[in-house]
Amino acid sequence: MKPIKNILLLLLFIRSITIFSQTSCDSMEVCDCVWRDLSPAGIMFGHEHAKGNWKISYQYMSMMMKGTIAGTAKVDDNYVFNNYIMSPQSMQMDMHMIMAMYGITDRLSVMAMFNYNINTMSMTAFPGSTMQMDGKPTVMSSYTDMTATTSGMGDTRLYAVYAVVNHNAHHVFISGGINIPTGSISIKGKANDMMYPDSRLPYMMQLGSGSMDIMPGITYLFKQQKFSASAQACSVLHPFTNSLGYHFGNELTANVWAAYKWLPWISTSVRMEEKATGMMSGKDAALIENNEPAAFYKNYGGETRSAFVGLNFYFNRTWLQHSKITVEYGMPVYQNANGVQLADKSMLYAECMISF
Repeated sequence: MKPIKNILLLLLFIRSITIFSQTSCDSMEVCDCVWRDLSPAGIMFGHEHAKGNWKISYQYMSMMMKGTIAGTAKVDDNYVFNNYIMSPQSMQMDMHMIMAMYGITDRLSVMAMFNYNINTMSMTAFPGSTMQMDGKPTVMSSYTDMTATTSGMGDTRLYAVYAVVNHNAHHVFISGGINIPTGSISIKGKANDMMYPDSRLPYMMQLGSGSMDIMPGITYLFKQQKFSASAQACSVLHPFTNSLGYHFGNELTANVWAAYKWLPWISTSVRMEEKATGMMSGKDAALIENNEPAAFYKNYGGETRSAFVGLNFYFNRTWLQHSKITVEYGMPVYQNANGVQLADKSMLYAECMISF
């Protein structure tokens, strides 16, 4: 697959850089893990974690989608109305995450992540379609705009991270995680909801996967005093069907990034991400598939390639000692969707982290 090929090429590139490197860090006692951590906000495993140390962080992620694509082509509402009575206009997905990480040994760390999700989607209904108005079915005489919102606790994730290589400038981590389905997959619209009156909302408006998932990954990190670069492959495997009879397609995400620390208190980063997601297996029998593209199980999965730029700010005084604030912004440069889907427009990550 393309993500794996890209990672192998970057590993060769990074290795060629290290041949000419002059400085390195040989002791965890000399290298403060936060002060030396140049990883972007969108990277989960970006540095080693020392024995007995805690890392607590809050991360905000916002993803904006706008417009519709079929495969790689942009399509308009009329194209969507050929098969569906509603056409998506935009969607914003906001996630608030609390993460706690603890170093059991200098090589082995464990992490727990809890999140709260807010999903907001806007739609346009085709004239002649039947919607709920004041609790009564009404035939729309013109194009009608409407909005749906869901919010609540998402899935909980538990990880273990082990440093296979933790020497000088070179670090290799393997990670393994499980997804605990604490996020609801059965949220319904209200009785007077125009789009889904007292019926279950489509897959992407739910708060979790509904299944126990497995999340293996591997990360290579090259780290010096002012420069870091990394290649990473992470996946989410969905081997189990949830209680509604479906599971999402497996995901493989490849990240390559490089960062430079210009001053003691600031660093910048660039990152490329490629994500490939398989098609959904099974479906929610309660959904009416011609309502909108998001209600049809074959309109999920595909490939996305995105570019990011980031800023890290470091603090090392009083109660802010060993802490940093990071911000990262990205946009897709290539998308190839399965079926008809909303197109990604932008991604924003922001994180506040403290280590002790």
